[in-house]
Amino acid sequence: KGENQMPLIAMNREMGSLGKDVATGLEQALGMKVRHHEIIDQLANRARIRKSHVVSFLEGTQGLLERLTTDYLSLRILTADEIISVAESGDAVILRGWGATSLLKDVPHAVRICVSASRRTRVKRMMERLDSTDAAQIERIVNQNDEAARAVMRRHFHIDTRDINEYDMGFNTDRVSVPQCVDEIVKLVKSSQFAETEESRNSLRDVATTHHVRAALRTHASTSHCKVRVTAVAGHVTLEGIVDRIEQSESCSDIASRM
Repeated sequence: KGENQMPLIAMNREMGSLGKDVATGLEQALGMKVRHHEIIDQLANRARIRKSHVVSFLEGTQGLLERLTTDYLSLRILTADEIISVAESGDAVILRGWGATSLLKDVPHAVRICVSASRRTRVKRMMERLDSTDAAQIERIVNQNDEAARAVMRRHFHIDTRDINEYDMGFNTDRVSVPQCVDEIVKLVKSSQFAETEESRNSLRDVATTHHVRAALRTHASTSHCKVRVTAVAGHVTLEGIVDRIEQSESCSDIASRM
């Protein structure tokens, strides 16, 4: 097929990089939706925790009490499942942050983008945005945000957010304007190389199935503590791992078969 049926863009951005402006520009240029806050609402409901806890988990800003009381493995599995669910929803969609670029790396029609800028430029922009003259304080905020974001991606998705090999295209907004970023991304989205095909849809379906099964196993009482590796290839799901009782194995198979 010559053009994408469902544009799918995953983006990582740094504080003060203008990545949010690029996402907004793409919304307008492609008639797409940026998904961000809806994911927080869904995760809070599914994990039965406060939205503020979801945000602090995703941004790496948890306090000691949250660290002690939150099941981070479940939240990580549910986050991945939620992001993938949005990706396969059929909407033209932009997924901003939270490991989307890593989760969609095996989906051929997913365009993975990084928007960054030098620390100096980002500090200057944040000073203007926050109407502050305290450069040292704003630099601390930017540094803390950078370190927290990198730690979350490293811990939960095993990626280095500054490794350009994680992306199809990267932009430095010190030198490239927001409209230029949008134009280049639109070209990539509309190129034959990133066209949605039956094969790429099947790849997304396999990725989605894998994460749906993982989430189902983690949230079902009978299988929540089973250490099971899930893979899906051409619609066929494989479970590998060790269980304490044969009933757990049967429960895992039963839950996986319903996905």
